[in-house]
Amino acid sequence: MALFCLTAVACTGQLGDGSSDDGTPIDPVTGQPTAQDCSVARTSPSVLRRLSRLEYQLTLQDLFELAEPPVVDSIPEDTGQGGFRTIAALQNVSDQHLRAYLGTAEALGQELMADEARRASVLGCEPEASDCLERFVQRFGKLAYRRPLSSEEVSDLVGRASEVAQDRADAFRFVIEALLTSPSFLFRIEVGATGAETSPLSPLELASRLSFTLWGRSPSAELLSQAEAGELDTPKGLLAVAEEMVEDERTPRFYNAFFKQWLTFEQLRPPANPDASTPALLGDMITESELLLDEHAFTPGVDFFDALTANHTYISPALAKFYGMEAPDDGMTRVEFPDDHHRANTGLLTHASLISAKNDGDLISVRGQWLRQAFLCEKIHIPAGLLEELESELAGLSYLEVVKKRNTQAGCAGCHARIDPIGVGFAQYDKQGQYDGSIAIDEFGLEPRLQGAANESFDSLAALAAELRQSPKLAACVAEKLFTYTQGREPAVEDRCAIDAAAESFAQDGNRFRSFLTAIVQSPAFRLRRAPE
Repeated sequence: MALFCLTAVACTGQLGDGSSDDGTPIDPVTGQPTAQDCSVARTSPSVLRRLSRLEYQLTLQDLFELAEPPVVDSIPEDTGQGGFRTIAALQNVSDQHLRAYLGTAEALGQELMADEARRASVLGCEPEASDCLERFVQRFGKLAYRRPLSSEEVSDLVGRASEVAQDRADAFRFVIEALLTSPSFLFRIEVGATGAETSPLSPLELASRLSFTLWGRSPSAELLSQAEAGELDTPKGLLAVAEEMVEDERTPRFYNAFFKQWLTFEQLRPPANPDASTPALLGDMITESELLLDEHAFTPGVDFFDALTANHTYISPALAKFYGMEAPDDGMTRVEFPDDHHRANTGLLTHASLISAKNDGDLISVRGQWLRQAFLCEKIHIPAGLLEELESELAGLSYLEVVKKRNTQAGCAGCHARIDPIGVGFAQYDKQGQYDGSIAIDEFGLEPRLQGAANESFDSLAALAAELRQSPKLAACVAEKLFTYTQGREPAVEDRCAIDAAAESFAQDGNRFRSFLTAIVQSPAFRLRRAPE
């Protein structure tokens, strides 16, 4: 059994960007709070970003006018950090990537040329027409590269395709493979309009960043045209386009992945003895959380934070059996909880997808740490080698004795006082997230408590959810998570103004999730690109 015991020094309660509990930037040299001048637009450095696997899929769906994103299982999964798999600095291109990119391009090209109706739409001309190949390179290439191709690039592609192709269809397939394996397609290239270390984005670069931020895919021909016409040149024009985009169905599709990565429920761990029905049950658990989050994020006028205290959920017959509830007739059905139900007014906090065990750690610590990191952006670090040092001291103790010891021992209590009193509130939920009312919470010797809340003690998870929902850190934390997901890097001090402005805009607009997204786009820093040092 892995048991956390963290030193007080390791438990600083700092945000990931070097900020104190209240979000004040910390000078990395002095360790003291620094003033942040938000009248000057600043942004932290960004590195060249490869398309994530999801961005690659969604972009290909648009390019080839497919009903669903293509399957890309041959492409390695993106490397994750802090739950997010969009961190640009971690995304390399291996031999396996290159083989998979080429194989995918070959397959899509073959399927396109064999589908007469879709071929006519994607090519935009008759393949046998003398100028069709060149026109296709110009039109499809612009969508793929997110910029017009130079005359030299067009001539080179057309010439090489004509030389090596066995027939006319093969020439188009060659062009598709060449375009989709080029760095200009696989990477989100931003050099800025001026080429300076910190530079405004060019209009087409801004259109690309806007589309990837809101839709997770390359910009459409229409958006590129809007950028070329100057419609994104002013904050007002950019906001108008962004507001229209967030109402499109492509936005919730992309942010479904954000919710899963933020709250860590993309993949659930099966029980020790799974049966044939287990995969379907785990899928229903994920769907339950997807539906509740989508409802609160994208239903007009709904407060996003109500997802924390919602008194309803969505269950299937199998999930109803798991939760010990009356089964609906079929499919995922919305159900309300009676007032005396243990899940009443607990919203997301009692979803099995969120609170089920995702590793072999001690559930009390894991759940307390997860809640603080996911909703309050507090990162608790375990010093290297500490657990090994404490193994002999903890040997022979019962689980209850360990919990009590680590909450009183000087070297451990500093952190465990922040996480264990939260985690103990979930003690009646087992590793799979199934409720067991026979477990007495008081046997752990800890009072359920959310340190730092207005009313720290809570007597139910509904009370914990209500306190968490009122936390002044919550909006800033979600804004920070959104920044990491959309910008592909952990925020630094230079990004604090943009994050704070997004959180403020969100609160002023009744906690509507869409206002978070438009606020990110409205930030002056959104228009800037800063080169790595």
